[in-house]
Amino acid sequence: MSANVHFVSSEVVDPAAVQALVVSLGGGHDPAHDEPGEATLVRDGAGVNVSTRGVAEADRKHAHVAAWDRALGSPARTRVTIELIGGDPAQWLAAEIVLAAADRWHLVIDDLADEVVTVPDFERRLARRQGGFFLPDDRLDPSPAARRRHRTKDATLLLPGDVPAEGVFGLVRSLGGRPVPDGHAGVALSRGTARVWVHARPPGFAGVPPQDVLGAPPYNAVVLEVFEADGSQLLAVELVEAAAVHWPLLVQGFREQLMTVDDVRARVAMDADDVFDP
Repeated sequence: MSANVHFVSSEVVDPAAVQALVVSLGGGHDPAHDEPGEATLVRDGAGVNVSTRGVAEADRKHAHVAAWDRALGSPARTRVTIELIGGDPAQWLAAEIVLAAADRWHLVIDDLADEVVTVPDFERRLARRQGGFFLPDDRLDPSPAARRRHRTKDATLLLPGDVPAEGVFGLVRSLGGRPVPDGHAGVALSRGTARVWVHARPPGFAGVPPQDVLGAPPYNAVVLEVFEADGSQLLAVELVEAAAVHWPLLVQGFREQLMTVDDVRARVAMDADDVFDP
């Protein structure tokens, strides 16, 4: 099993310099790819494969590149991909490479959950953990129940029965969403530290009485799993507004109370601490 993490620099980094850095840590040239910037580091049954690529101007239309630019404070120019082979021991090897690279170039880390992490934040992860350095805090306990109990709250978009969840997923993807990183069905949207994961409930959901907005039940429902991180509720509001452009909808708040889109807007206008919990 393998997975990729990246470090991204605002500098134009010579691929040969990355290769030389890995070799200086005990690595070697990647025998499968005899190109500058391709290298391997193997130790104690774990390994990493390293490759270096430039960031083209055409890539800047993608949301993740914009996140790199914001974190770096200037346009990203070089991406170094580190393929992890061997669980936590491979993360130790990747951490060695990242820290050595940070001594030479200005960079940020794109971790296993596609979150952008600064070098100081990554060093704090190293200081307080035994492993899992390339995972955000909420991924260390992968239990969905633990996430909901401690780190997320659920709001639900109620939609007419002829509006499929895949239509909402497509809308989220158009805003920069990606597959939910734990492998479950759904789409994840993040902006900085703000995160919302979008999942479908079973078709035919009829958990509310008939409403003029939606017509007669049964309805379809899409869950917005709103993380506690700053800005997550406003990111969820963005999804509500985007969906409302396309379909009639109602929102079930954190305690399953019904809200119209205008109710949500009013909560935002009054700068409410919990937009979805009037």
